[in-house]
Amino acid sequence: MVVLTRSAQRVLDAAEKKDGAEALVLRESVTSKADAVWAYRGGVDVYSGATREDTLKPQVDHQLEVQLVEMALVRTYAQQGRGAQGVSMAAAQAADALRTALNGLDNLNVTSARHNQAKRGPFTAAINRLQSDRGLRAVTVEQLARQGRAKWLVENGDWYRIERAVVESYDQAATWLRDEALRTDERLPGAQRVIEGSVEELGSMLNSLGLG
Repeated sequence: MVVLTRSAQRVLDAAEKKDGAEALVLRESVTSKADAVWAYRGGVDVYSGATREDTLKPQVDHQLEVQLVEMALVRTYAQQGRGAQGVSMAAAQAADALRTALNGLDNLNVTSARHNQAKRGPFTAAINRLQSDRGLRAVTVEQLARQGRAKWLVENGDWYRIERAVVESYDQAATWLRDEALRTDERLPGAQRVIEGSVEELGSMLNSLGLG
């Protein structure tokens, strides 16, 4: 069973909003989409520039990290939902829209296992800092990459392409969520507020990571 990522669950628990947590899980299995992603990306790994034939141990990756989006969602849910009626249903509807955007081809890339693992480390460290209450000094995700096992990605220029892909994914998702997902008459007004708030919160988080 897919569960809410730890960082997002901690935010949710802190706000005492445990009911329906499964409805806020945004990650979907995207392994089966590899062929579609390759076709969408023109047969090229956008992180490394490598072709499909030259990509070792290919893995489908979410360009915009699921953990970041989940954290933005649960922060918004906690801020907007406390004590309001119908919040759980509204949050679930908002999560459904975010899930569609996050797991679509616009946010997916096929890359080597080495690239995928190296990319994950700095973002995990950044997320841990974001959810800390210790008032840590602001550090960009690129700085975290330089300090860890992703240093080689910075040195060969691939990290720049990763950051560009993340920002492009956010811009595309934000546009779709604002222009398409909010047009439906089937969503509760509360869901619209959670979607808009999550997009804003995610943008703020990315800015704090040097990705604005």
